[in-house]
Amino acid sequence: MKKPLIIFGAGGLGREIKSMVDALDEWTVTGFCDDNMQTGSIVMNVPVLGNCAYLQSRNTSTYVTVAIGNPQQKAQVVASLMINRFISFPAIVHPRAILSDPSSINIGAGTIITAGCILTTAISIGEHVLLNLNTTIGHDSIIQDFTSVMPGVNIAGSVHIGEGVLIGSGANIKNRVHI
Repeated sequence: MKKPLIIFGAGGLGREIKSMVDALDEWTVTGFCDDNMQTGSIVMNVPVLGNCAYLQSRNTSTYVTVAIGNPQQKAQVVASLMINRFISFPAIVHPRAILSDPSSINIGAGTIITAGCILTTAISIGEHVLLNLNTTIGHDSIIQDFTSVMPGVNIAGSVHIGEGVLIGSGANIKNRVHI
């Protein structure tokens, strides 16, 4: 039986994440939450259940993924949701992402790894990180919490990306760079 998942953010990224989750055996999207959409609206055949306050007030176990690309906004939403002890943030990994050495790759809570991503070995990914389509991560790299890496980014080995960084589409980051 699939576990219910609520996506916070019903914009473009949220809709992309909904399509991704639909390809997974573990989860089913039961609705969106968004502070800028009317409750009851339908997005991709699921309802907008409410806003941040709706999630803050839930008193049953709730799985949420935050589909916001802007690292600062994402961090603010997560901080406001963490007041509810019933909310959990699972890591979501697309089945067409490649983790070459999964036993040596640490993936934090709330992280989203999309289709076409390739992670090699000895990699640490923080919490609530977005690795968007076709991103590559080289050996011994560290990506800290709330960072968003947009499509087609190549991150070489031994790279350290700090907290709350936004890496734009198509960027190439050379070995041993610290951002």
